[in-house]
Amino acid sequence: MTESNISQYPSQRAGYSAVAVMTLAQVFAFIDRQIPAMLVEPIKQDFSLNDSQIALLGGAAFSIFYAIMALPIGYAVDRYKRVNVLGTGIFVWSLMTTMAGLANSFGRLFGARIGVAVGEAVMAPVSVSLVSDYFPQNKQGKPMGIITAGVYVGIGATLIGGGYLIDYLTDIGGITIPGIGYFKPWQATFLVVGIPGILISIAAFMLHEPRRLGLSKKLDETKKVIIFSHLKQNKATLFPMFGGLIFMALIFYSFTFWAPSMMVRTYGLSLTEVGFTLGIITIISSILGTICSGATVDYLRTRGHSDAPIRTAMYACIFAMPAICFAPLVESVVTSWVLIAIYLFFISSFAPLGLLAVSGISSNEVKGQMAAVHAFLMMAFGLSLGPQITAFFTDFIIQDAAQLGLAISLTGGFVLPIAAMFFWISQRRYQKTYDELSS
Repeated sequence: MTESNISQYPSQRAGYSAVAVMTLAQVFAFIDRQIPAMLVEPIKQDFSLNDSQIALLGGAAFSIFYAIMALPIGYAVDRYKRVNVLGTGIFVWSLMTTMAGLANSFGRLFGARIGVAVGEAVMAPVSVSLVSDYFPQNKQGKPMGIITAGVYVGIGATLIGGGYLIDYLTDIGGITIPGIGYFKPWQATFLVVGIPGILISIAAFMLHEPRRLGLSKKLDETKKVIIFSHLKQNKATLFPMFGGLIFMALIFYSFTFWAPSMMVRTYGLSLTEVGFTLGIITIISSILGTICSGATVDYLRTRGHSDAPIRTAMYACIFAMPAICFAPLVESVVTSWVLIAIYLFFISSFAPLGLLAVSGISSNEVKGQMAAVHAFLMMAFGLSLGPQITAFFTDFIIQDAAQLGLAISLTGGFVLPIAAMFFWISQRRYQKTYDELSS
């Protein structure tokens, strides 16, 4: 990287100010995304819902609309001022979270969750696009790792703090806001977790918008079809790369969904015990994993390995495999927690590595849209199918709900070798595409 090229980028202060805002936004995005899981019982009771209906709030109401909105939002990121897109998205999902606290019917609550999904769909496209213009290529791994670490802080904070917040609001019998009215404990919870995001959106609007760099002259210049031109030209590289990322996401979302129940069924722990311990492990291990994976990509790129995100992801799958396969099967709960920590360290890397891989082989005209394609695939396949694969093993192969741990072990043993194989296939193709784009 020459001095003239480096000078094209904003100051590190401006870059890391944006990283701080995006990381904080990511934390609250996942708090807002995960908090319904902590409110299942009171919502079911108030609206007389069954499990299938309540599952819609955390599943279809979010993943389907997130996936649908990812692509048009990616287009907006590539065409309009990105800090404004970011600020608008944060404001929308935070407002919709607070609106969930005002819901007096299942339909209104479902609609609010759709709004949360629409707002949160901005995060992946915006973060990829902004980081690529705030930092040189060989220095993007660390900031991307920091931003995606916010995912796990949010999940951990929900597991640890969500229960305490709900218990407190239940003990005081909810809250009354003068001039507005009374809110039940579960409604007040949505209000409390939604309001901070509205303040973060103001900070996002105030960020410096960096100049777009690395525009390509090789792609079809028709703005409406440029993303399709990119996908067509690079399909041989993109297919195995996305294949590996999808299979990596399958086990990530499967474990995230089933882990609390697994620890309860396998080791007889209470949900409070599981929430606190798993929350702490998730925050520490996953943050270290995301930051280390980003730093590894930066290091490998400085050593001439242009396939650094793919190479790192392949080894992450290999090292995560024995940990997830044995964690649910060992007799000692302490040993299980240690293996879970090791697993989360490696598997959490799929988020920054996926975005870095996409960014590395995308010109600036399509970075936002390519990040949106990535988000679409992770939601449409990873989040939607990951928990179902484990349930398939439990219901149809093992046919014993008590053996949920074995089902998770089988899921990891099935999907992670496939993910590693896809990454191995994509290495050489990715390197060729990266080098062609760089030249």
